[in-house]
Amino acid sequence: MNQDNTKKNTLTEPFDLHLHSSYSDGSDTPAEVVRAAYARGVTLLALTDHDNVLGVPEALAEAERIGVRLLPSIEMDAEWPHEMHILGIDIDTNEQRMNAALVTALKRRGERNAIIIDRLLHAGCDIRGYLSGEIGAATRLNIALALVKGGYVADTKEAFAKYLRKGCPGFYTVQRFTPEEIIQLILGAGGVPVWAHPMNGHADPHKIAPMLKELGLMGMEAYHPSLSEGDTVVITSVARQLDLIVTCGSDYHGTHRPDVVPGQTWQENVLLRKTRAFLEARERRTLDGIDWVKGKHLA
Repeated sequence: MNQDNTKKNTLTEPFDLHLHSSYSDGSDTPAEVVRAAYARGVTLLALTDHDNVLGVPEALAEAERIGVRLLPSIEMDAEWPHEMHILGIDIDTNEQRMNAALVTALKRRGERNAIIIDRLLHAGCDIRGYLSGEIGAATRLNIALALVKGGYVADTKEAFAKYLRKGCPGFYTVQRFTPEEIIQLILGAGGVPVWAHPMNGHADPHKIAPMLKELGLMGMEAYHPSLSEGDTVVITSVARQLDLIVTCGSDYHGTHRPDVVPGQTWQENVLLRKTRAFLEARERRTLDGIDWVKGKHLA
């Protein structure tokens, strides 16, 4: 590891706090995610796979080898009143309550996926031979990609529009954690809870962010590929009023979203410099300091 990294001013270097690996719905291995980010100049990054931290050991090892800082992180789904995603940045992946919650989340996801696959089968789409990885960890993007591979749709956009959105043959949802439960789990694991892509689902951050702040929210993702410049202005304004940090994330998924690259939403500005300073001031989590169990879900 390059020990000189701690001696130089890194506050103006790109960072990315929203990246996915093959342990959820990305195409790249965790090490490949780290290398892809580093190739784009990113020196601080967070692996945020959905409802699991299986890829963190590999990502941490590669980050230490290259000489960049990786924050062990996660993306968790909530429902309030619409689907909401909350990032847990820089969590202790050994924290017991978080681990127990991930067991529950993985079980629910597996049950949902089995029902979706069965519904698609009855709709004439047998995707069982086209799903990669474990069915229990699959996201709806994985299922959309399987529909494309099976020749049932032209692309993932059509897959969601024709089969996976609410009211479509393959739509099914299960009970999710509440935002309060997720935020408290992240805080209990020593992490930083951040509302991901806040405009998704036509949410109104003016109304929802203050409620989330009362629950313990610490940040909002103001720079994301799905957000327009106007959206970013609104989110940063709300965040400043509530004294929340603002973050940037590419939501990188490798070849599954080829138009997205690591670090693309980072900007050199005062707000993101403050966020980086805040994160760099936190105690560094290293591979040596974590009791990893190879091949076993940490939950």
